[in-house]
Amino acid sequence: MAKGRASAQSMKRDPLMAQYMATSAWVKERSSPIVKWSVIAAGLIALGALGWWFFSSRAKNAAELMARAMATHRAIVQNPLPNPIPGQAAFTTEDEKHRAAYQAFTQAANEYPSYNGDTARYFAAVHQLHFEADKAEATLKELAQKGSDVGAQARMALAQRYEAVGKNDDAIAEYQKLKAAPGQIPPALIDLSMARVYETMGKTKEAIELYFAIANNKDLRSSDVGEAAVDRLAAIAPEKVDQLPPPEPTGPRFPGAGAMPFN
Repeated sequence: MAKGRASAQSMKRDPLMAQYMATSAWVKERSSPIVKWSVIAAGLIALGALGWWFFSSRAKNAAELMARAMATHRAIVQNPLPNPIPGQAAFTTEDEKHRAAYQAFTQAANEYPSYNGDTARYFAAVHQLHFEADKAEATLKELAQKGSDVGAQARMALAQRYEAVGKNDDAIAEYQKLKAAPGQIPPALIDLSMARVYETMGKTKEAIELYFAIANNKDLRSSDVGEAAVDRLAAIAPEKVDQLPPPEPTGPRFPGAGAMPFN
């Protein structure tokens, strides 16, 4: 026997070699199933990676499309157009802006409904009110039935629309529904809106009660809503102003207290 070469008998007695040979035999017997399941595992990993890429890509594209629509929503209107600023949109007329924003939000809603869906449809309808009011109202009515923050915002926009066109009874009805499920809309802002409609309808007593309740709330007294309520009390019931507590130094600031948004 050549020097340095192990005999077959000694190899059989070597426990490591015995384990190796046993494992090799086991693998050889099962090579087809192992290859099959290895291929399946590799396929599942590849499929998972592809799915992750697909959904992350869709999420990114949906976000970018919504961001472009929001840029149009926030666009300035000026004629002549200002010097362009990167990322800022501008239009020469309000009509151009509303139509462009409507198209942008509609595209975002249609192409990525699972990502942008109701939010994009809400903003599209808000702009559509300015040139296709009936269709926009139908969309807002549909969205208002949803028990979500978007649904509450849609009902607020619908009530404001009725208020703007003189459908005061309908406006009050929508504001009352909104009070039952305000979402993220401050209840005081809803009360202020209702008081404004009551005042327009000549229901001064109801309006004064709501204005006073808002202004008499020490947490709201110095807010935009509280100040708006005080202003209206001073105009229609100045004697009630003397009954109010002094204003706090600061208070919550609610957007849209004195004017309807998106007009």
